[in-house]
Amino acid sequence: MIDKVYLLGERYRIIDTLGEGGMANVYLAEDIILQRKVAVKVLRLDLQKEPQIEERFQREALATSELSHPNIVSVLDVGTDQGLPYMVMEYVDGPDLKEYIGENSPLDLHEVIRIMDQILSAVALAHKHNVIHRDLKPQNILLDRRGNVKIADFGIAVALNQSSITQTNSVMGSVHYMSPEQTRGGLVTKQSDIYSLGIILYELITGKVPFNGETPVSIALKHAQEPIPSIRKKDPKVPQALENVVLRATAKDPRDRYATAQEMKADLDTSLDFSRKDEEVFVPNHRINDDETIILPGFKKADNDVTKQNTEQEKSSPKETAKEQHHDFWQGVRAHKWWFIFMGIAAVLIVLIMIFALGGNQDHQPAGVRVPDVTNLAEGKAKAKIEDAGFTIGNTVKRHSDSVAVGKVIETKPAAGEMLKKGQVIDLVISSGAGMIKVPDVENTDYEEAATKLEELGFDVIRENQYSNDIDEGKVISQSIAAGVEVKPKQTTITLVVSQGKAPKPKKNLIKLKDLKNYSLKSAQDYAKEYGLTLQIIQEYSDHVEKGMIISMRPDAGTRVKRGSTVTVVVSKGPKEDAKDTNVTKTFTVDYQAPADETQGDNHREAEEKENAKGNHVQIYIRDDDHSLGNIYRDLYIKRDMSFSIPFSLKDGSGQLRVVRDGETILNEKVTK
Repeated sequence: MIDKVYLLGERYRIIDTLGEGGMANVYLAEDIILQRKVAVKVLRLDLQKEPQIEERFQREALATSELSHPNIVSVLDVGTDQGLPYMVMEYVDGPDLKEYIGENSPLDLHEVIRIMDQILSAVALAHKHNVIHRDLKPQNILLDRRGNVKIADFGIAVALNQSSITQTNSVMGSVHYMSPEQTRGGLVTKQSDIYSLGIILYELITGKVPFNGETPVSIALKHAQEPIPSIRKKDPKVPQALENVVLRATAKDPRDRYATAQEMKADLDTSLDFSRKDEEVFVPNHRINDDETIILPGFKKADNDVTKQNTEQEKSSPKETAKEQHHDFWQGVRAHKWWFIFMGIAAVLIVLIMIFALGGNQDHQPAGVRVPDVTNLAEGKAKAKIEDAGFTIGNTVKRHSDSVAVGKVIETKPAAGEMLKKGQVIDLVISSGAGMIKVPDVENTDYEEAATKLEELGFDVIRENQYSNDIDEGKVISQSIAAGVEVKPKQTTITLVVSQGKAPKPKKNLIKLKDLKNYSLKSAQDYAKEYGLTLQIIQEYSDHVEKGMIISMRPDAGTRVKRGSTVTVVVSKGPKEDAKDTNVTKTFTVDYQAPADETQGDNHREAEEKENAKGNHVQIYIRDDDHSLGNIYRDLYIKRDMSFSIPFSLKDGSGQLRVVRDGETILNEKVTK
């Protein structure tokens, strides 16, 4: 336990305790430099010398810092204080999802989908970076005052390329939300997270978890063996399509679950559509063999479970019991004086039953074929799969979709899983990509109002604070994408530069550089921003420094430099032999060019000052696999030198970068792998 007056890392003043866990304690603190509230997670003192616990703590910091998403709690800083590791995160002032469900259940189904969409969007990003959470539950999902979801606690998350992914005969995660393969100690995959998401969706709809029990063992066995209780039996108002999302996500066999979180989100978003009102109950294609259930070390048997097991072992085996009952029956029949009449009647009945059964089987053969699921398949492959199943292709309709790529199938009509006769017509709905929308002008408006307006249109919003002598505190100075530009909101992040008011007078002209080695790039960028430094980024392969961490810096740590000086950091790209990424990041700096101070007439000078009030107008154009040089990639104004790191996707060759400042091209070069 840390004293409430303690100053952690000479920067974070502990205010209160937010929670105490098995691995770490979480405190509410104040960042005395940026004067904002933060949450600080500190490794418990008694676990300081436990290598595995410390490694798990570091893994959480690394996993979360790599996942920049509006619905994932941001890591702002990491460090050690007197040998004790700590992690600084954004403070979410609101309840966790468990508390929210308890206070507001039953939730409106549209509210359920709104919350679940945010969770799925965050998990989709984590899975895109090959990070599996493994402990998704409402207690790890926070809501801020505006109702936005924030996923926290990646403490047991693992990357798919780590050797620790297979935890044979061990249990990680919370038993009420744990997938059957986790309870068996099997391979943990993205589908394990999707199972947990299905249980969370079940709880959002019903207010309760599907399985409860006296012991963790009994709950785990229910997840492994029992079907998910019917939601519609409890509440017939819930559409079958929505219950089907739960049933598919929580299928016992991972092969029957959604392939991706995006696929689950796409299905969920249409679950209340009128067109799906007559959907049939989802039926999985695979069955899991439950003959042998392994109880893992993470669970403990209760005394009554052991007693029950011993009692069952003392009983006769099923074969012996059946044999005894069979013997007693025939002894009773033969003791009767008319036993031969009974035998004749029984023989006739058996023959009649067999004839009826055989005839019935012939008459009641399945009259239809199940419509195959071709969601997210390319149009050509989808048509081939449908025709192979014996159906005829009907109309093909185009529709915008934010979750399904251009040219791939959104849905079929009739829907996948329906039983139809061969030869019937199947219509396809094909994605034409996300719809375009004009970016609104939110400059010089209150940040909260601007952020709400953009988020309602589907944009992700990032806030950057900046001092301003002209714009009132809390109002937007500039936006990263100019008003009027047409973009796809679900695929676009807009950065709003917000005024902090007038800049305070600097206390020191010289800054003593801190050692940034082994810090994450984001931490270095925050440090540079805090002290008014320009960060130049160089990327190199390294066999010794983890990807995304800083290898070295120039000038060296301890050097005293002026504010505005450039600090160059070398960031690790990981081992060269493991590099399979087709993405290339191009880093460059655009210098701010102050207006020329020439003798001019008063009217002309006033006009130029007004024109330059926003700073230099910078437009960035890129060409790669996903972008055309004819479209603006970024459009913004700068009042100081600014560094940019632009990712290029170069699967099919080289790209191009062009930078225009105030109408003049200042950079135009080829980009290669």
